[in-house]
Amino acid sequence: MFYSITITAQSSFGLSGYWGTVQKQTLLLNSMENNISNYSYIKDWGISITYGGEFSNSVASNLYSLKLSKTIGNNTITARYTPAYQKEFTFSNSTSILLDSTTNQSLNSSFTYKELFGLGYSYKFSNDFSAGLTLRFFNQEFNQEILNSVIKDSSVYLDGANDIEKINSTKFDIGANYLLNDNVSFSLSSINLFTFEDNSPPDIEAYKLRNDKAALIGITYSLIVNFDLNLLYETTNSFQVSSNFQGILFNELGLSISAFHDKYESPFIAGIVPSISYFNKIFGVTISGVKYFSNRNTKSSFLDFEENGIHNIINNRYSFDKAVLTFSLVLNTKPEREVEFLGVNVVQSIYPTLSENYINKPFAIGKIVNLTDKTITVRPACRIEKINKEKIQSPLVKIGPKDTADVPFYALIPDDYTGNKTEISYADFFVSTVNENPDDQIQKPALVNGINSWDGKVINLKYFINKDLNYSMSYCKKVLSNHKEELDTIAYKLSNFYKAKIIFNEWVKKIVYSSDPRASEDYVQFPKETIELKGGDCDDLSVLYSSFLESIGIQTALIDYKPGSEIGHVNVMFNTELSPGQASLITKNDNKYFIRKNEKGIDQVWIIIETTSLTDFNTAWDMGMEKFNTDALNNLGLAKGKVQIVDVY
Repeated sequence: MFYSITITAQSSFGLSGYWGTVQKQTLLLNSMENNISNYSYIKDWGISITYGGEFSNSVASNLYSLKLSKTIGNNTITARYTPAYQKEFTFSNSTSILLDSTTNQSLNSSFTYKELFGLGYSYKFSNDFSAGLTLRFFNQEFNQEILNSVIKDSSVYLDGANDIEKINSTKFDIGANYLLNDNVSFSLSSINLFTFEDNSPPDIEAYKLRNDKAALIGITYSLIVNFDLNLLYETTNSFQVSSNFQGILFNELGLSISAFHDKYESPFIAGIVPSISYFNKIFGVTISGVKYFSNRNTKSSFLDFEENGIHNIINNRYSFDKAVLTFSLVLNTKPEREVEFLGVNVVQSIYPTLSENYINKPFAIGKIVNLTDKTITVRPACRIEKINKEKIQSPLVKIGPKDTADVPFYALIPDDYTGNKTEISYADFFVSTVNENPDDQIQKPALVNGINSWDGKVINLKYFINKDLNYSMSYCKKVLSNHKEELDTIAYKLSNFYKAKIIFNEWVKKIVYSSDPRASEDYVQFPKETIELKGGDCDDLSVLYSSFLESIGIQTALIDYKPGSEIGHVNVMFNTELSPGQASLITKNDNKYFIRKNEKGIDQVWIIIETTSLTDFNTAWDMGMEKFNTDALNNLGLAKGKVQIVDVY
């Protein structure tokens, strides 16, 4: 007859003696007993073999487990085969069979518990947080010898037989690990969250592995580098404490000592698990042992088993001392990551026409960390969706051992880019070291404006001026060819002045003033667009006139009347190349020109044109000089920085 029992035992027990978040080792830390989320530092493949023996009345050695782990991106998959995770109990019944007149045989019952294999999965959400789940598969066999009545030759005999019941079960648990900082980490996982098993007869229900639900809470604290203190606490009032020493003697040896308390084992500290290991970047070897503080080589009765039962296969009140050898191998078929992103900050929106800005000034800054103990050279690159087909390389950056650095990323806008819509795009950032494959990459949103978008800085209008120089040159040559006779009769030194006058009077007849078609942003037309649309605002008209003059070799600059209480404004000024003494050839009014030095330090006569006057050259000249004299000179706009002269070249 079977009797009912209730038992809870420690679930966080492991054979290797190591657990936590120690990084400098190749030991597989993803134990399915005490680390549900499989939080490991395996970069690619990990193999672990555990072989050991139990010190009972006779020493028996077995292959305890064979474990295989594979990391794909942020995913880690683990499979574990555990042929020696089993425990068998044999009980002698009070009933016996009389075999003959002198011999009788007692009937026995045996209970066998096996963990067959396990599967684990974890996902690394960040460098600080991972979560996962495990499935563990068990087999339980209950074999009871019973008496059957046998009728033979009209006589009744008693004969022994076996009543065998087998149960297959699956346990499902979840867990998570969180690294608070470099010194503290936490873990939380379930115990027996869900159990799925075959139906079993009522008379053996009480003897199955117990599936009481509980939680497992862990904390690791690093006092100093490579030295951890760890605590695992189960809500069943069992716990395990340990300390890990890593990097002893040539940074390749480690020591660990664990002590555990099980509510259903005695004494209070039921035993210890000491370990010593050797490890490098490729493999690790660990010798560990389990020493219980109570005598395990004594026989126990069925009543004792009935009272205490079994919950954990490898750690229970009937387990024996053990010695275990674990060999771990790390296979990295992909290059070791040497650097990684801590983040990227996009500091500039993309204005495609202002392309040179992103060659000389980064549009994004990435914070990169060197994961190695040596100085490395990083090759940054980026690619902006819908703009670049290939990666755009940025200058190399050197980063010291375990150091971080701000790495600039530059953009290259193709000359044939024609996107006219402003939209949120994405920029992919890459950092590489030893080969072309990136050590790390990250994607960030980036605002890509249309080709007519402008950032509002007058200095950047030069990119719109230079964009259509071929068109402007063709337009101006055609206009000037119609005035060839007139130009041939004037002195060469007045050539710039009269060419500028003729061109202005030609295009101004065909243009009307119109505000930006998009009130929410600065929008600048290219010279060809302004002519074709027959209209534009001060930005468009200044770009048009400056482009015309630059295309025929007349030096121009833009007058930036910075916005204050009034709306900002732009005028064009150009170099007549006349000396101050020759200014009287074009005007007798000293207020109608401005003296500037050229690149050789020689004074030359410049005049300002109000392109929005849209009347004739002389009127535009008067209006331009009047505003300049008032705002820039009389009100000290130039001196106070409220007015700025921006050379196109």
